Amino acid sequence: MTLRDVEATPIRCPDPAVAERMIAAVEAAGRTGTRSAASWPARCEGVRPDGASRLRPPGGGSRQGDDEPPASKGFEIGSGFAGTELTGLEHNDEFYMDGDRVRTRTNRSGGVQGGISNGETIHFRVAFKPTATIMSPQSTVDVHHRDTVLQARGRHDPCVLPRAVPMVEAMAALVLADHALRQEAIHAGAPANKG
Repeated sequence: MTLRDVEATPIRCPDPAVAERMIAAVEAAGRTGTRSAASWPARCEGVRPDGASRLRPPGGGSRQGDDEPPASKGFEIGSGFAGTELTGLEHNDEFYMDGDRVRTRTNRSGGVQGGISNGETIHFRVAFKPTATIMSPQSTVDVHHRDTVLQARGRHDPCVLPRAVPMVEAMAALVLADHALRQEAIHAGAPANKG
């Protein structure tokens, strides 16, 4: 899969057959006035201590959360919510040596353990809620606290995912850059390794 494959369709799905089904579902949601929810898998490659990344050694990250993208309702790293169905024995990533590099045989943690990168590919998924503005009449309350009905008009996106992708990409890039700078500052102030 390449970036060109991803960008080849407006729904940003690299599989043309699946993209057609996704586009048809979003268009149907637009025609009927309903809305579709979406989730988007993402990955950050090269977050490893081999010189290809500024996060070296593994350890970038923090236990503090960052602001979330609008309309996002779920965020998972690695196995995410599905990991709650596994036991610790089934879910744990076993470590092993690959030359001079510590690796994991599986990547259920999604490259992040305890909020810290472990050098494996970071996998995450963001779930976006359906667009709130629907074309069907909807009960609401006006500014005078009276029950009323809202009938939306105009153009509204039937699904936020195509617009959300660049925002999630930018947020991921900013978080990685922020932690790369933190790592650089930490190692710049550390005494030289004499062993």
